[in-house]
Amino acid sequence: MLTVSLPTLVIWGLDDRALPPGLIDGLDAYVEHLSLETVAGASHWIVHEKPQLIAQLLQQFLLPKE
Repeated sequence: MLTVSLPTLVIWGLDDRALPPGLIDGLDAYVEHLSLETVAGASHWIVHEKPQLIAQLLQQFLLPKE
């Protein structure tokens, strides 16, 4: 089974019609260090719909406070 062992952030828009939220079920079995952020009211175009939130989540993930 292919697995990802690096820390991984997944940001998922819950209103995505192309990639429905059901696809995240069981993702943690393949990604050892998974951080999953689901966003209500966001679609496949979450980066365009919620740019400030995306920037905040990326900053928190990449530059955690010590």
